[in-house]
This record gives sequence, structure tokens and C-alpha cells, in this order.
Amino acid sequence: MKKVELGKYDLEHGVWKSVSKEAKDMIKKLLTYDPAERISAEQALKHPWLADRASIHVDSQVAEQALGNFMNFRADQKLK
Repeated sequence: MKKVELGKYDLEHGVWKSVSKEAKDMIKKLLTYDPAERISAEQALKHPWLADRASIHVDSQVAEQALGNFMNFRADQKLK
């Protein structure tokens, strides 16, 4: 959180090497610490990286199963 506050985070090394420039641009805009400078939810939804993916067809059965898996995982973690 401190790195975000200072604007000193790194999106160029490690796992970030395989992330597209458009995705990194959106993340940088979302991680802007000052709320007045940060993009709004509406602007984020219109960002090219997200807008390009809006047309991708998702199998609803697979999506529901994935959501169920997340919910089960969370429930398992609470028990521990």
C-alpha cells in the first residue's frame, strides 16, 4: 500500500512481463492513490482493455461453476 501511495510500484518485472500494456495502463490508473486523480468506475468500464474483453463469449455454466468454486474455497478458509 505504501508503494501505491508513493507511486513507486513495479509493473515491469516478474509476473507483469506477460501482462499487456493496455492492462498495465488500466491498473496504473486504478492504483492512483489520490481519489481525485483516479479514474472513476465508469471510466474504468470504458477503458480499452476492458471494453475489448466485453465482447468475449463466456460459457455461463463454466462461469457459475468457477463462482461456486470460489465460494467453496472461501468457506473452507473460514473453517480453518
